[in-house]
Order: sequence, then C-alpha cells, then structure tokens
Amino acid sequence: MRSNIFEYIRRAQNGTYMDENDFNMKLFRTCSKLVKEYDIKFDKEKIVVGDEAMADRLFKASLDLCLEMGMFCVDTNRIIEFTMEELQTALMLAPQEMILGEGKDIRVMRARKFDDGYRMTVCGGCPGTPLPEELFLPIMMSYAKEPLLDIIIPGSLVTVDGMGVETGGPLEIRACRQEMMWMREALERAGRPGTHIYAAGESSATELGTLAICNPRYMRISDSHMIPVLSELKTDKIRLSRVMTGYEYPAFTTSLIDPIIGGFGGGPEGAALVQAAAMIMSTTVYGVDMHCLHPIHNKYISGSTKEGLWVDSITGRAFAQNAPLASLADAWTTAGAGTEEILYETAALAITQEMSALHTDSLGATNGVYPNCSGLESRFFAEVTLAAFNQKLTVDEANELVLRLFKKYEHGFENPDLGLPFPEVYDIKTIEPKKEWNDTYKRVKDDIAAMGLNFAF
Repeated sequence: MRSNIFEYIRRAQNGTYMDENDFNMKLFRTCSKLVKEYDIKFDKEKIVVGDEAMADRLFKASLDLCLEMGMFCVDTNRIIEFTMEELQTALMLAPQEMILGEGKDIRVMRARKFDDGYRMTVCGGCPGTPLPEELFLPIMMSYAKEPLLDIIIPGSLVTVDGMGVETGGPLEIRACRQEMMWMREALERAGRPGTHIYAAGESSATELGTLAICNPRYMRISDSHMIPVLSELKTDKIRLSRVMTGYEYPAFTTSLIDPIIGGFGGGPEGAALVQAAAMIMSTTVYGVDMHCLHPIHNKYISGSTKEGLWVDSITGRAFAQNAPLASLADAWTTAGAGTEEILYETAALAITQEMSALHTDSLGATNGVYPNCSGLESRFFAEVTLAAFNQKLTVDEANELVLRLFKKYEHGFENPDLGLPFPEVYDIKTIEPKKEWNDTYKRVKDDIAAMGLNFAF
C-alpha cells in the first residue's frame, strides 16, 4: 500500500513540538487511562485469548491511542498527528492477500480471519541473530532445506573479510549485498530459488542497507524489506528514509514493532495497546504490506513469557475481528539449538500464534544474541502449527496445552540453556542435524504428542 509519505514527512517537520520525555510520560498516562476505561485485563492462566469482547475493546482503545498520541519523530521533536478518517482509510486499503516469491515457490500470504480455512504462513530463519561470514551460508541452508517453511528470513552478517560491520559504515552496504547473494545461493542449492526472502537487509540498522539492495540482483520485487517503528510509537529520519527508499521500488514492506512489556506503555495490557496502535500507525505512515510483532519482556526479552504470548494473542484476535492485517509474530526463545527447552518454547509460541490468526516471523534462538540456531527448530515450529490447524483445537484446548508446555521451559528464564553453536548440532558438510540433536527433537515431539497434539507425521 502506498502511503501519503510526503504529507507525513511535512508533519514530522512542522507538527506540534514536544519534549521526548514529555511524550513518554503522556504515553504512560494515556495507556493507563485507556486500559482502565476499556477494561483490558491480562490473565496469566488464559494465555491464548478467546475473549472476543475484550479484543474488540483493545482495537477501539488503540484507535483512541493513535488519535491522542500521534507518532513522535525523535529527530525533530514533532508529532505526526492523525485524523480518524486517515487511520480508517489506511486500514481499509491495507492488502488482504499478497503473492510472495516467484515461480513454483510462490506462497500466498493473507490477512487472516478466524475460521477462514487458511493456515499460517511459516517463516524460517534466524532474524536479528549475528552470524559470522564462515557460518552464514550453511546456517541459512539449514532453513532453506526445510520444505514446510514457506518463506525465509536472513540472519545478520556481522563480519566482512574479517572486519566487523559498523552501523552507518561502508561495510554495512557490503554486508547487506553479501547477505542477499548468499541467501539466493542457499535457496538455489535447496531447489527453491523463487522463495520469498522476508525482511531482506537484516545486516543493516540504517537506510543504507535498503538502498544497497534495491536491485533485482539482491532484493527482488517479490521479496520484502523492513521498516521499524521505534519504541514506543516513534520514528526518525532513518526510518522515514527507508519508507522513501522503497517508495518507487516495488518490493513488499513490513513493519517491525517492539512494544516493551513494563516500558512506557505499562504492563502487558499497555504493551498490547501500544502494539496495536503501532500497527495502525505504520500502516498509515509507512504504508507497509505486513507487520512483524515483537513484544519484549523488560526482564527476560523472550516472546515465550506468558505476558509476551498474551500480548501477541490478543493483538492477533483484535485485528482478525476488526481490521485484518497480514501480521507475523516473532518467536524469540530464551534457549538455544540442541536443547529440549527451545522446542517446548517453540511449541508454545506456535500454538498461540496459530490460534490467534497470526503468521510467524520465525525463531530467534537465545533471543537473537548467539548463533546457536538451526533449521530443525523452525521445522518443528511448522509441524506444530500444522498439527494445531488440522486438529482444529478450541481456545480452551490450546490454552491448556500452552500452559503445560510453559512449565517445561519456564525455569530457563532465570537460568537459560543457550544451547550449542551450529557446527555442534549440524553436520557442516551435509547440512543435516547431528544424531543427538535429532534424537532430542524426536523425544520432545513424542512428549508433546502424548499431551494431545496430533502431528501429521
């Protein structure tokens, strides 16, 4: 969708002036008021949200938050303000169906509704994870080889010719281009050359990366790139430059929204409100086609906390019922590859997201800190979502299962098992899981099957 970007740049330059601290404090007060006014309540025993009325209230509260706060531009200290008509028009015009990828590898991503008959689009990869250049290609091949993964997201290349990649420097350009060349090679070697590369340019924190890859040799028009919303409800010249960079280049775009649970929005209720408002704002200002949802627990980071799962669940339900958007929730785990915990976290995330009309933005093992990741846990995510979809779990059944899974990994928040580096869980030559990692995967899969989840195979 094309936004009226020139008008929003004008507002970022000439809008109402406000000190950033004042904006933060106003946000805290406004979220607290709206959470109370709309009776939005987090229940740690109802992680998979089935309360349709509360989801509707969250959606209405998020529109109010957009109107009361606007989007803050940190470079100018100006507020980009909105009218209700602008917000509603943007939501109405948001794409409901997108053809991602090329040729036989095309996948259709939809703005999901409940009981629409469509399963989620599963993204495989290791978003945000720093990968050294000697491991980048084999790690990404481990995802490309998994047939249940519909689309692929790169990790972040942190070295080029042995030199560290610095934000805003020349190697940021080279890293993004090299990232895309290796991604294309990984997909070609797996026999999936047309597969959609989601959030291309993961190796860049600025607009330089997007500028560097807006070329069919790197980012095809069937791929997508990412435009973050700064926490909370903020933007800057770099983010707006990313919008402008992609204004005429016809690749897809996705937002990145990172509400902080325990931040200026408040607890999980306020974080859900901020996440929903940021989805509306990025649809309006950035004109994105898709959304990446990534609520961050202020202590544990991981998306697999009860609070993080609930925030994604109620947000997914709110939009599925009121204004469907193509939304992919991050699945960041505390544990790393090679551990039982990462698989239990994966299952809890997969079931919650599938039951909340979301797609997934793949796994960030160890919260994206260490390259202790592999394609096997993404395969498991896809298998769990497929099982939940085919089994047609009720909300209560899914919630009970997620709570049981949570008990299997909650100890890891305080004492995380970071797992093992890729060469210790995969054969680096054949790009296949080593026996111990494969045995762990089978053991956990059997355990979850015994809990009542019916895997297809």
